[in-house]
Amino acid sequence: MTQQRTVQLPESLCAEAEQWLQGRFENIEALLGFLLKEMVRVESSELDQKEEEIVQQRLRDLGYL
Repeated sequence: MTQQRTVQLPESLCAEAEQWLQGRFENIEALLGFLLKEMVRVESSELDQKEEEIVQQRLRDLGYL
């Protein structure tokens, strides 16, 4: 089983989120888990793209491209 952490959020924010997620996510924890995974995935993808651009620029500078 994966270890869990406790996150503290304002009650008013949780109440608004619960109204918003009706039928979309099981609970706030599921929503936050999804959002954090997406953010990490997107950030990783953007980093890979930036690294690729750096490598291509280096190859151009060396005359290979």
